Amino acid sequence: MTTLTKSLQRVWKSAQLYIGFHRDPDGRVRKAPHVWPPKNGRATIHENPDEQEAFVVLKSATGDAAQDVQIKLRPDMIVLRRDYPDAWEGVVVDQYAVSIKVGSISIRINYDGSITREDGGSTTWVEADGGVLKKTEFVDAAMSSDGIELSRRTPENLAAITGRGLVSKDR
Repeated sequence: MTTLTKSLQRVWKSAQLYIGFHRDPDGRVRKAPHVWPPKNGRATIHENPDEQEAFVVLKSATGDAAQDVQIKLRPDMIVLRRDYPDAWEGVVVDQYAVSIKVGSISIRINYDGSITREDGGSTTWVEADGGVLKKTEFVDAAMSSDGIELSRRTPENLAAITGRGLVSKDR
């Protein structure tokens, strides 16, 4: 047995594909979708998820239903969701980005490698070239991708470190 197999922990115990039908055969909207597991394990991804959706339910190996994950397969994105409060709650994957929701924090990894992190009071951007920007209620801060230039702007002051020296100026 390798070190890797000794350290692996079982997280999931089963996966089941379902199709959720949101309308009855007469076209009326149902109060709750009719959920059906297809016999052949295949599902068409309907163009309108409000009509019909395909999803996979991953059951947690711990047996805790809050740790189960639902993977919704939509024509424009894949959505992972769970009701587990101690870790990520949602992941959205589309053709441009991967977005993750963890508590009150949202993280978005864009197609170009840039990252945006938002919480209630601040936003941080890591640009594709490695530059970092931070904006809060009190300050805007930036660092160049090479780390040579730093700046901080508050309502009262502007401070910067550049290749030519240090600047600090009241506004």
